[in-house]
Amino acid sequence: MRKLSSIVLLGCFCLYYFGYLIYYYTFQHSINRDWEESIWEEMYDDSDTEMMEIPLSLPYMANQESFQTTNLAMEVDGKFLRVVKQRYQNDTLQLVYIIDHQQQQLENQVTDWIRSISDQSPQNKKERNQLFAKLFPRDFMASEIPKLKTLFSQNTSYKKWSLQADYADIAIPIKTPPPQLE
Repeated sequence: MRKLSSIVLLGCFCLYYFGYLIYYYTFQHSINRDWEESIWEEMYDDSDTEMMEIPLSLPYMANQESFQTTNLAMEVDGKFLRVVKQRYQNDTLQLVYIIDHQQQQLENQVTDWIRSISDQSPQNKKERNQLFAKLFPRDFMASEIPKLKTLFSQNTSYKKWSLQADYADIAIPIKTPPPQLE
C-alpha cells in the first residue's frame, strides 16, 4: 500500500512539473502541423497577409520573379509570425507573413503557468526558461546544494586543474619579415 501511494504521489508530482511541458510541445507540434497543411495547400486568407522587407546582400544571388511557398515560424518584437511566401529581389528579402495567434496564445498560457507557480513574472522567453530551470530543482534538491558546494570547494582547493595549462598564450614572435614580391 505504501508503494502504491508513493507511486501515485510521484506521478502527481511529475504531472505537476512535466504536464505543461508535455502540453506545450504537443500543442506546438499540432500548431506546426496545421500551418504546414494550410500553407502547402494554400488554404489561408490572403487578406490577413502582410509583407516585410529585410535588406540583405547576398553575393551571386539572382533575383526571383515570383514568390516561393515556405513555412517558417519567427518571433519579432514579441509577435509570433508565420512566413508563408518569400523571394529575393534587388538585395532585399521579401517575406509574406501571417500573425500566428495560436502560438501567441500558447506562449501566454505557459507564461501564466510559470507566474502561478512562482512569485516572479518572466519578461521574455529567456527569462522564462531561466526561471523554470531555477524552480524545478528547488523543491527536491534544496537540501543537497550546500553539500555539493562544500564538496566542490574541498576538491578544488588542493587540485590544480589540468585545463588551465591548455589555454596558455601561444603567440610566437616572428624573427624574420615575410618575403616581398618584386
